[in-house]
Amino acid sequence: MIERRRFQRIRFTALCELIHNRISYKGRLENISLNGALVSSNEGLIVPQDDECILTFSLTGEADPLRMVVTVIYSNFTMIGIKFVSMDAETRERLINLVTALSGEPERITDELRHL
Repeated sequence: MIERRRFQRIRFTALCELIHNRISYKGRLENISLNGALVSSNEGLIVPQDDECILTFSLTGEADPLRMVVTVIYSNFTMIGIKFVSMDAETRERLINLVTALSGEPERITDELRHL
């Protein structure tokens, strides 16, 4: 199978919240990239593919959570693959710093930034 991803997935776990149509789902980030993430949950995630949601999650040692608009790319009852759609400049910078720190390959992250 040919790999079509332009952005490397990086293992990263953090508690998160996904809000869809005013319904809040508690979940956990399983991995993250500059372009999206995978969210899992023990409770059912009833969010259709292509719908927009709000994702929030906190980083250890930081008071303000990251908050962004996402689109659901893949959805089943316990996992959702999401693509980041929009976020403010500060959140974008924090996301870039997080992925760069986790990656161990800063030159690859620089290349990936050209695709955003």
